[in-house]
Amino acid sequence: MNFFIIAILSAILQIFAPWWVIAIVPFVVLFWRPATSSGAFWTGFGGIAVPWLLYGYYQHFISDGAMSDRVAKIFMLPSGILLLLVTSLIGGLVGGFSGLAGHWARQIFRKHPAPLSTHAS
Repeated sequence: MNFFIIAILSAILQIFAPWWVIAIVPFVVLFWRPATSSGAFWTGFGGIAVPWLLYGYYQHFISDGAMSDRVAKIFMLPSGILLLLVTSLIGGLVGGFSGLAGHWARQIFRKHPAPLSTHAS
């Protein structure tokens, strides 16, 4: 469920907000909703990488690869598809580490049980 929340919120917010909103959305979602550490990373990673890859492929498809191939040449990459994979990987890492940070922040603020007394009475 966290994956879909992150994917939908980030896709909508990127229409109106700057690109770095992809770091805020996974942090907030995984701070708000519980997950394991590895689950938080992979949920944040996938929730950002998949929409970026899908939208990038859509843009590549409708322009017949003109824009992505030109940008790929700037970065000395052989094709626009490789550019899409690299940008999705970078966006996914931002989302993954952001989700992990949100999970860790949740761990800091959650209630812990009172410690047991160590001295004998």
